[in-house]
Amino acid sequence: MFGGAVYFIRNIVYHAPEGGAVKFTASSAGIVVYHNTFLSNVKPMLLAASNVHYRNNLILGKSETPEIFAVETNTNYSSSDYNGFRPNEGAEYSFEWSTPPLTMRANFPGEDGKLSTQQQTQLEAKAREVRRFKTLKEYSDATGQDKHSVVVDYNVFVKVSPPGPDPRTLYKPADFDFQLRPGSAAVDAGVKLPGINDDFTGRAPDLGAYEVGRPVPHYGPRE
Repeated sequence: MFGGAVYFIRNIVYHAPEGGAVKFTASSAGIVVYHNTFLSNVKPMLLAASNVHYRNNLILGKSETPEIFAVETNTNYSSSDYNGFRPNEGAEYSFEWSTPPLTMRANFPGEDGKLSTQQQTQLEAKAREVRRFKTLKEYSDATGQDKHSVVVDYNVFVKVSPPGPDPRTLYKPADFDFQLRPGSAAVDAGVKLPGINDDFTGRAPDLGAYEVGRPVPHYGPRE
């Protein structure tokens, strides 16, 4: 995505290498990422995004990068909470939250259009503090983000297997069922988002793209 605002809601992304499940770049701004099921890492590309907010997502998968979730943003009002994560086994770190110093609300170094993408990327990187954490608790305690998020595994789904290591592998959608297993850790673990999940069932909205007890959305052409 270039620019903004961006509304990324109720998508399923499975096995997306080369940058992961989302590609917010070129200083995108005003991004909401709600109720998605990502079976791939979430990691920014090139110029950092600003004013980014993650809620009620499932983020699992194996990838070529150690972290399962990374945010690089020029603002300290970007936020993330009420998500479900499955860190990669044996990873040195699983979460990254890189922003300007926490005493600054925002920092947009450089002058728009005056520098090359590479120069602007390097300038922005110097203006941010890189914070990396191995566990969800360490990350949450240090940043204040994802305080209500949970650790999940593939057993939250009715029928989903981990993606393989080869990015050339082709998968058949019919072999998967991304609906949530009733009673799993992803059920009733979300937060109400007015206008987005008003029709939730149970005590609270579920995590991911599908809500237990609601029809599966129709994708593709309609008659």
